[in-house]
Amino acid sequence: MNYIKEAENYLYYYADMHRSLERMEHEICKLVSQAGPRGIKSAVLDETGIKAGHQDETMNILFRLQILTENKEETKRELEKIDKILDEISRDPGCELYGLVLRKWYIEQRPKEEIAAEIGYSSRQSIYSLQAKAIRKFAVQFFGIRMVEDL
Repeated sequence: MNYIKEAENYLYYYADMHRSLERMEHEICKLVSQAGPRGIKSAVLDETGIKAGHQDETMNILFRLQILTENKEETKRELEKIDKILDEISRDPGCELYGLVLRKWYIEQRPKEEIAAEIGYSSRQSIYSLQAKAIRKFAVQFFGIRMVEDL
């Protein structure tokens, strides 16, 4: 596995993952409203507690809710992990710009020259060198021992 490429993908798709959280929440709300009671007749239940003829539909909705909820929670955990690592890698001596550079490079997808000017780097080569060090540090902290073993 190319851990650097994987780390870059997590950062590159960060904004999309945030948008997917919103979509999943919307879909969960929609499914919950579909599964809710529909007027007074819906209060008539059989011995299973589910209106006759609707067991399959109800089970389908519950399964979809379970999958969506699990995906939403997993996505939320991954985003929190990314945010935490981006904050933490900048605390180490000599790494103060790492989180900022990675956010601007991958998440905001800003032009490299703009990033370099913003952080006070004059050479294009030096911003690429800083990015390479930052993404490696991020990948090690994100993937842990799996990444280190492959170095």
